[in-house]
Amino acid sequence: MSGGSLVDAIEHCFEVGWSDGLPVVPPYRVLVDRMLDALHWDGEEVLTSIAGQDTEVCAEQVAAMAVMAGCRPEYGRVLRPLTEAVFDERLNLAGVEVTTGGVAVLVVVSGPVVTEVGFAYGGNSVGGANSRPNATVGRFAQMLRYFCGSQGGAMRANGTMGHPGRISFLIAERPDTHFPPFHAQSGLPAEVSAVSVCSAEGPNSVNNHYSFEAEGILDTIADCLAHAGSTSYYWHHGLYLVVLGPDHAETVSRRFSRDQVREYLFEHARRPTDELARLGRIPENPRAESKVVRGAMRSPVDNPGLLYVVEGGAAGGRFSAVVPGWVGSHEFISRRIADT
Repeated sequence: MSGGSLVDAIEHCFEVGWSDGLPVVPPYRVLVDRMLDALHWDGEEVLTSIAGQDTEVCAEQVAAMAVMAGCRPEYGRVLRPLTEAVFDERLNLAGVEVTTGGVAVLVVVSGPVVTEVGFAYGGNSVGGANSRPNATVGRFAQMLRYFCGSQGGAMRANGTMGHPGRISFLIAERPDTHFPPFHAQSGLPAEVSAVSVCSAEGPNSVNNHYSFEAEGILDTIADCLAHAGSTSYYWHHGLYLVVLGPDHAETVSRRFSRDQVREYLFEHARRPTDELARLGRIPENPRAESKVVRGAMRSPVDNPGLLYVVEGGAAGGRFSAVVPGWVGSHEFISRRIADT
């Protein structure tokens, strides 16, 4: 893209659908080339094809997306593995685009890269944190959806209620976490940096100011996990992310390891199936393949491995959060970030 005034170029991007609804940085050739250098990709290199669609994505297009999202070239070491993770078929990007649920691509950044690049991990970090790396890298991940299910050059959302995270949804793990790094749950070495993605609904705040024992805090979180409106109750194979605030994490970590936290939540986040049927969350006469057993206690997940834990947010407030995954997302997809 070249020529014309900056304002004209921004308006042109709106007109042709190169936007998520907010103004973008026009993808001038010099900016795209600079981003390609940072990504260490040749512009014509084909990165992926979208399953079920006659669509190939080349590196030049991805670099243009990074420019439009407002990313700096210094973020390239994060953007490359992030692109690979988003296009991993296990994320089911096509499903994310057609579902009527409110779903966005959730990004978790962990390891030394958090401080090296300058991601915000304290106050408001689940909500954007007024941080350029958080906002633009998270926005880039959402804009990659442009290649999937676009109609007439514009992204089309199908969510009945939608999700504000479809603009940007990124959480950076606290470097001083009381637990092993987040990506260790996906089998990566603890000492590396990583970016992890899944498709997820919006965060639910968990407020517990008066329990100073691990069990009390985890019981409150379990109650949030098991609320009647949970998407996962019928098939119970979606994942959940528990974002432990540092005050809660300090208390919980004195009593439990992270794996023990996951086991505890799995055992305690349950509701009676008869109650779920009365509330309309499962059918009165469920199909055999649904695994629903009437009269039993039911968890929204079928094993503790679907419960992920990360430490984030600010100290000084006894809050945590629960982020329900979409039922089509069964794991976090993690990629190692190269060292500088």
